[in-house]
Amino acid sequence: MNKVDPKDMKDFDNPYKIALIAMHDGPDDLHMCLVSSLCNKGDDKMMFGEFVRGISKKLIYEDSRTGFLIMSVSREFWTGAMDFTHFVTEGEDYVKMNEYPLFRFNTYFGVSEVHYADLKEISERKALNMPGVIANAVRVMVLKGLNAGDRKKQVLRPWAKKFLSGLITLKFIAYVGENGYPKIVPVIQAQTASSSRVVFTRAPYSKMLSDLREGARVNVYGMSLDMEVVLVKGNYHKGKAGLGYVDIDKVYNCAPPKPGYIYPDLTNKAVDFSEEPLADAAI
Repeated sequence: MNKVDPKDMKDFDNPYKIALIAMHDGPDDLHMCLVSSLCNKGDDKMMFGEFVRGISKKLIYEDSRTGFLIMSVSREFWTGAMDFTHFVTEGEDYVKMNEYPLFRFNTYFGVSEVHYADLKEISERKALNMPGVIANAVRVMVLKGLNAGDRKKQVLRPWAKKFLSGLITLKFIAYVGENGYPKIVPVIQAQTASSSRVVFTRAPYSKMLSDLREGARVNVYGMSLDMEVVLVKGNYHKGKAGLGYVDIDKVYNCAPPKPGYIYPDLTNKAVDFSEEPLADAAI
C-alpha cells in the first residue's frame, strides 16, 4: 500500500522509536542512518527533523530513492520506500519538531531543517518475531565457525566485534531491492564469525529477504538502546550450512565526536576548519 494507516500515525509521531533510513551512496554503495524523528505528514508523505548534519542529508538529494524501517517501543515495525523532495527551515512542522521533548530541552542545538519525502510504499504493521529471532540466533552461534573466513584479517576492533555478536544488539540489513529502492530488514540473529565477517540466517524473515542476491552490496547497522551504533558495509554471499555472510570492507562510525569511516584506515591529513563537519547520530 502507498498510504499510512490512520491507526499507525500515533506510533509514527512518537520520537522515542527506532527509525532507520537507507539511501544510495553513489552507483555502487549504500548508507544508513538513524532518524528517530521520522514520521508521516498526512497519509502519503513522510518527514524528519535534521538534528545534526550528516552525509545522509546530502545523499538523499543526490538520489531521492530511499528505504525506511520504523520500529515502535512495542516491538512492531513497518518498512517502506519514499522519494525525498525538499526541506524547509521554518513553518509549522519546523516548530513542531523543535517542541519535541527530545529536542526542546537540548541546550546545545535543536532541529535545523525539516526534510520531506513522497511515500512510495509502506508495509502493514508486523510484530517482531522474537521466538524466530532467538531460534536462529542459536543456529548462527552453533554454525558460524563454518563461515569464519580469514581469521587473520583485522577489520573490526574488539569492541565492535563483540557488539555485533550480542544477542541484545539490534541489527538491520539494507540492500537495493528489485525496484531500485533500498530496503531494510531486521537481522537481529546476525553475529560476527571473525573480525572481517558477519554471519546470519535469512529466517525468520526469509520472505522479506527473497530478493537479496549473491554478491549484492549491503549495509549492516547494529545499535543498542544506549545509542551505541556501528555500521559495516560489504558484499553478501551464500555460505555453508544454509547461512549467509557479509565480508566487511568498510566500517563507519555514526556518532560524534569523530564520525566517519574508521576502516579502511585513512592516512592522516591536515585539518581544514573551513569544511563543514559531518555526523550521523540519532536525530
